[in-house]
Amino acid sequence: MRSAFLSWFIFTVIAYCEGAPRHTLFRISHRGDPLDVRRLPAMMAQATAVPGARIPPLSKGDRESERCFAQGGMIIDLPAVGVQIVDSRCSAKYIEICNYLSKAEEVLGIDFDCELDYGMTFVPAIRRVPARSPSTFAPTTRPFSTPGRKQSTTSAPCTDGSSILGTNDPISSCQSNLEQIQIGEAWRLVKSGTGKRKKAVLALVDTGVDMTHPDLVNQFWRNPADGSIGFNFVDNNTDVTDKYGHGTVIAGVAGAERNNTIGIAGVADVKLMILKVADHDGVDIPPLSDALRALNFAVTMGASVSSHSYSLGHGSRVFEAAIAKAAEAGHVVVTSAGNEAADLDKTPSYPCSCARNISSMLCVAASTYDTSSGSAIASWSNIGSAVNIAAPGVDIYSTSRGGYIVASGTSVSAPQVGAVAAMLGSLGLEGQEITDAIIKSRTAGLSNKFNVPDVGELDALNAVRIALGLPTSPRRLSAPFSNNLK
Repeated sequence: MRSAFLSWFIFTVIAYCEGAPRHTLFRISHRGDPLDVRRLPAMMAQATAVPGARIPPLSKGDRESERCFAQGGMIIDLPAVGVQIVDSRCSAKYIEICNYLSKAEEVLGIDFDCELDYGMTFVPAIRRVPARSPSTFAPTTRPFSTPGRKQSTTSAPCTDGSSILGTNDPISSCQSNLEQIQIGEAWRLVKSGTGKRKKAVLALVDTGVDMTHPDLVNQFWRNPADGSIGFNFVDNNTDVTDKYGHGTVIAGVAGAERNNTIGIAGVADVKLMILKVADHDGVDIPPLSDALRALNFAVTMGASVSSHSYSLGHGSRVFEAAIAKAAEAGHVVVTSAGNEAADLDKTPSYPCSCARNISSMLCVAASTYDTSSGSAIASWSNIGSAVNIAAPGVDIYSTSRGGYIVASGTSVSAPQVGAVAAMLGSLGLEGQEITDAIIKSRTAGLSNKFNVPDVGELDALNAVRIALGLPTSPRRLSAPFSNNLK
């Protein structure tokens, strides 16, 4: 088990421990097609009836598993991601269910992955600036602390909006990450287009959201069936209120309302589908199965992109298969790389490391900016061959519960990429096309401590140019930015 992540802005999935739900996760296929586990008992019985067949006898655990499969409400189906879940109420143990599937593999030739569910927990912050109202971001000299470096000071006038971005949101004058990714010019280029835009929906798989925040309230996706803005997989209802705060930060970075004369500007004007999979500070340990359910919901309800700012303690073949299945449907999964300063080629981090096997998946490192040396991968950001894009991750302004916050971490890098990806979806790109546009438009590879090549920084303008069939252009930055990101 790897050590806990150092930053507050990512949460870690740990192996099953006492108190976590005992769900069993699996995916099954037969001759290349998905197979419902409820069909297995009949198929096994039919194989047993063949004269001369050498079938291993079914054990007590096998019979118990079959009874679970037949019992109503015991199987949770996630067809959009090709996964099924046996509820923790099942009397058969996890190992008995997996052994039964192994026996079915021997008899019927099925292909399967079977795993025990895991629990998620949150970890302490490196640095968290308390929530503040917009008026407190006044012109002043204030401290900026960056992980691994001494605290520095810089002038931070956050009241006037930004002429560079064309925004009247007061704090946008300090949102140098938006200038860094050239989002202002991207907005203008999208607005000047004549083609019809599709609805852009970005699913945020996180801790929920401040549902009444004035900078977010107009940005939510609405379920056509009931008007809800997502789903709470912790309590199985539509109340996605954020009790912890992480999800509200992610939502603001991605899609806070722009040009509404208050607060900040989000990266893109996309509709935010709020999928709550964790509640607060690890007291109630939520299962990985909820992340699977959330991904299934996102794909089923039409979100073109989902953003995931969490990490697994180790790999999950079931989860990787689910991401691959979502990719087949044209859904792009964006994940954070993590904040352990780790070489992911030596110490993989999941789901990020799944990107090595899923070409449309995006794993995002955190970048930082220095006026003397330009952009680089933040010293504390994970990096490796699975990481295919970077985005600003130091001192990022966002929404918080009841106010605003400054945050650092790959968790705030990932939703910037997710928002641009959803914006490209609104221009008609799908799945692999979205990822290709982001990868092809990224900057030259940024320097990093492990010398991993080709991890460039997000360039929203050139990504939009590619989406519109226009030639790309060299990145032009108005350095020094309105806020020094050293």
